[in-house]
Amino acid sequence: MENYHLRIKEFRLQKNLTSEYVAIQMEISVKKYENIEIGIVDLKLSKLDRLVKILGIKKSEIFSLAN
Repeated sequence: MENYHLRIKEFRLQKNLTSEYVAIQMEISVKKYENIEIGIVDLKLSKLDRLVKILGIKKSEIFSLAN
């Protein structure tokens, strides 16, 4: 579960979304979003809810073991 940020990036890339697009949709800076993806900044629950909606996935998919 410690590498959930890597799963976030994987899902974003699978959906062909840019980090800029996701950041705008989440109403945060691109830098902050990039810091989430590299694990420097932890996601708040409210932002996680928004992120999974943007990515079209379930929360459990982010925290499940990689395939």
